[in-house]
Amino acid sequence: MPKGPRQVPGSNQMEEISQMKKIFAMIVAAAMLTLTAVAADFNPGKKIRFNGNEDRWEGEVKSINTDNYSISSVKWDEGRDLVSSVTIDNDDEVLVVALKPDYKSTKEKTLRGTIKLREKGKTRYAVLSINATVGFDVVDLVVDANGDVEVPTIDSGTLYRIDDNGKGYGTMSFSAGDTDISVRVYDDEVYYLHHNSDAIKSVLTANPDTDAVIDFLTFEGTPTFNSTATMNFYGVDEDQTIYEMKNGRLTRSAARWSEDNGSWELKTRTLGSYVISDKALKSPAGNDTNDNNNGATGGTGVDNPETGAGDVTGVATALALASLVSAAAVSLKKR
Repeated sequence: MPKGPRQVPGSNQMEEISQMKKIFAMIVAAAMLTLTAVAADFNPGKKIRFNGNEDRWEGEVKSINTDNYSISSVKWDEGRDLVSSVTIDNDDEVLVVALKPDYKSTKEKTLRGTIKLREKGKTRYAVLSINATVGFDVVDLVVDANGDVEVPTIDSGTLYRIDDNGKGYGTMSFSAGDTDISVRVYDDEVYYLHHNSDAIKSVLTANPDTDAVIDFLTFEGTPTFNSTATMNFYGVDEDQTIYEMKNGRLTRSAARWSEDNGSWELKTRTLGSYVISDKALKSPAGNDTNDNNNGATGGTGVDNPETGAGDVTGVATALALASLVSAAAVSLKKR
């Protein structure tokens, strides 16, 4: 059968098609945002702080301190092993649920239960219900054609998992401030690489009269590798001293000055906590619970397991997606 003349869409049709393409692209983008916005409510090793204003409380909640309340009961229906302690912080007047550190598990876990606070001298209770997920985002780091592993901007809520891409191993290199780290890694290994430069209180209080310039570098998850890592501390002068914080005490690091690199160089399998000073320091007497170790301190803000930023983003995206779908339907109906 002979083909008829090719139909060329008119300008109105072309405009409508263009609008539909834009709507479709917006729907796809919104759907992708919805998928990437899903994340655990809390990360292991952090402290969840409740100030009494969260909508998960039952009963009137006064200022949360030990003058007003005692902890009557803690009941976990799921996730008991995720929690290290439940306490009242009198300084900030919050209820604190401290989560155990776990820097290897790539699975999200559920924390669900209730905490009862009994009002002092009364038979009234304030009851907090928690239903949240605990875990990290997981990002795969793929060994490239040159055998190297590219590390993106390191995030505090992310675990990094190695994908050897069939090569057996690769060399992972990344920086922590002025310190460069390079190490051989293998398939399916998981690392928490986040670090901070927060001051360690026990070191400062053990050296109250010094005028030393002191810098800090702490790898919160103390990642341990299956091969020896090389750390180069650039920006540290040859006459400065690098200490390591171990079990609450300062010890001189095994780092050696490298004339070739113009830096202090340390060979190690575990990245820990480092204190850099231009003068000799006294060591704290021992363990100090205020030390910034393993990321257990968390932030000072109040976290809400039901109204976190991830949840708000997810709801907003869902509403936007619904709106876009409706717009697409209306547009199709007008055709």
